[in-house]
Amino acid sequence: MKTILIALTSIFLFAFSCEGDKKTEQLNGLETEVIESLEATGLKAEDFKGKIDELLTLEIAAQVSGLPATEAEKKYSKFSSLENLKYEWNSNRTKKVEFMKGKFIEAPIKNTIELSWVKNTTLEQFKHDYHNPTAEEIKKAEEAMNKKMTELNAEGKTTEEQAETASNVAKESISKFKVEEVPNLGTYSVFVDSGIMGVTTRDLKVFYKGLSFTIRVDLSDDVQSNDKKAIETAKMVIDQKLK
Repeated sequence: MKTILIALTSIFLFAFSCEGDKKTEQLNGLETEVIESLEATGLKAEDFKGKIDELLTLEIAAQVSGLPATEAEKKYSKFSSLENLKYEWNSNRTKKVEFMKGKFIEAPIKNTIELSWVKNTTLEQFKHDYHNPTAEEIKKAEEAMNKKMTELNAEGKTTEEQAETASNVAKESISKFKVEEVPNLGTYSVFVDSGIMGVTTRDLKVFYKGLSFTIRVDLSDDVQSNDKKAIETAKMVIDQKLK
């Protein structure tokens, strides 16, 4: 079920971010544009490969959070070429989590500041990747998902009921996808809201001189407070590590 859901959600993201022949056209020109951008700015994601903790340092995370650096737990993970760095502190906060249909538990939450998706791109591509989908884009995405659902069912990889359930969850996720511009941060920045199977996230996506990165902050139950801390973190990364 989880695999089916991921597949359908991925189809949605592909469908609304890259339409038809535009996808080929973008890919053909993107590499050249990225190279030109790198030559102009010198900010290369490759320079931080395996050491993104030089961008989001423990000192920055501790200063933003107001929590002791000595009590932070540093976690690093990698998926393909994309890295994730997280600093965590214990907290007294909890969150209601659904573990069975209609049944919830209060799960503990850690205070976190994390950095991920450090990569090179162009401003045009960044804005294309992170925008509010139009009604037409959503329609095309749903058509693509329905087609995939039919294919999975015909191949015997899922039952009709499973595919339909996954499709409904994916479509609910689409409805929660929202992008909000953040003024005066880097070259261009946005907050991206998304949600899947009851789990919601809010990420700060930052583009600065050919380099993009993602900041996620969870230090409070108040969204506005987390937003301010995320912006503060991003500004410190730019001012102290990228300028």
